[in-house]
Amino acid sequence: MKKYKTVYDHYRNAILDGYLKKGDALPSIRKACDQFQCSQTTIEHAYEQLVLDGYIEAIEKVGYRVRLEEAQIKLHREMEAAPDKAKEDLYDLDFRPRSVAIQTSDVQTWKRYIRQTFENEVMNTYGDPQGEFVLRQALSLYAYKNRGVMCRTEQVLVGPNYQTLLFVLCGMFDVPGVVGMEKPFHPQAHRVFESYGWEVREVELVDDADLSEIDMLYVNSSSTGPKKEPLSASLRDYLLEQADLHDFLIIEDDYNGELTYRSRSRRAMYGSDTNDRVIYCGSFSRLLLPSVRISYLVLNEMWTQYYLSHKTEYGPMASKLEQLAFASYIADGHLERHVRKLKRDYREKSLRMEQALAQHGFSFFLNEAYLSYVVQVDADPRKLSEEAEKADIGLLPMENGTVELSFASIEQENIATAVSRFANLVRLSKNEL
Repeated sequence: MKKYKTVYDHYRNAILDGYLKKGDALPSIRKACDQFQCSQTTIEHAYEQLVLDGYIEAIEKVGYRVRLEEAQIKLHREMEAAPDKAKEDLYDLDFRPRSVAIQTSDVQTWKRYIRQTFENEVMNTYGDPQGEFVLRQALSLYAYKNRGVMCRTEQVLVGPNYQTLLFVLCGMFDVPGVVGMEKPFHPQAHRVFESYGWEVREVELVDDADLSEIDMLYVNSSSTGPKKEPLSASLRDYLLEQADLHDFLIIEDDYNGELTYRSRSRRAMYGSDTNDRVIYCGSFSRLLLPSVRISYLVLNEMWTQYYLSHKTEYGPMASKLEQLAFASYIADGHLERHVRKLKRDYREKSLRMEQALAQHGFSFFLNEAYLSYVVQVDADPRKLSEEAEKADIGLLPMENGTVELSFASIEQENIATAVSRFANLVRLSKNEL
């Protein structure tokens, strides 16, 4: 450890532990040199860092005094304890569809783009409320090439996540209406519609569905129906026909639509719309890192014109730094290469989990878009949750006799062992007759 850091930590800890209080004097630089047996430059460096970090202040002709008050010290302690609290949500084995396996090379590449962007780009402005132009341009090309979504750059709206963008979209409507959704309702979308006073009505997405009394239809085009399958061509055409016939808008949530590792690649619903009825949404949290929050809407012509006419009334949403870094990442071809790699990895993972589940006698089906299997289990839901906590296993609650097991964050070589541990949980949680 560098010598100045030793001096810095000594006084920082003394302040946070209450040995030095607001207004107390620190030793002069000469006395501190004698105390720590080091050079004047070392002490000056340590004191300067303490000033920059807000622990002390330099008072002309007086010296250095402690700056932090008791309330600020308490806040520092709570901030330092926060990571320990966050660890409570981490498990030895995590089947929840909320994380991904992270390769060191992926992280290093992303860090490099963030660093280059911070050094090379102008970061002293708020940025474009609609999203940085270079990213919207890159996304329009990416969406066309990979999802068949043909759009102009001005149709793209960038935000930190799908829910935020949906809030913006719903805020454009003068009055709430009726929105149709499959059950189970998408919780984040459901919350937005309820917040704006929309009536959420259950609909069954089949070729003869009655859609005559809705104003908007929410469709997760990559995971529909009881088997969580991609939207079929016949159902897609039927929904588009009904939207034109009954004059309603379709919100297409294309979550992980490009990540087809067990099925054939397909175009998004938006690409087949000829009557300006679809608004498309894509996101990247499961393709990059969950902590990189970038999603985008492709507005249809009507709502593009509305947004552009009110654009000055909105503020920027997603981080400008991440947007510019991501634009370069896409332009350099990293995103497409990364998606190809993910397809290979997730195909192998899904096959291994499928084999392991079959060996233990489970009935199941693949939810491809969500990188998971929906598994039928004979267990008491409360017992299963309790046993999972005891075994340090992250598990979603049972719903209708099934549990969703994600393989996204589990390494390939650990999948068989992971399924064995899950099977043991089920045995311990059997329903008692």
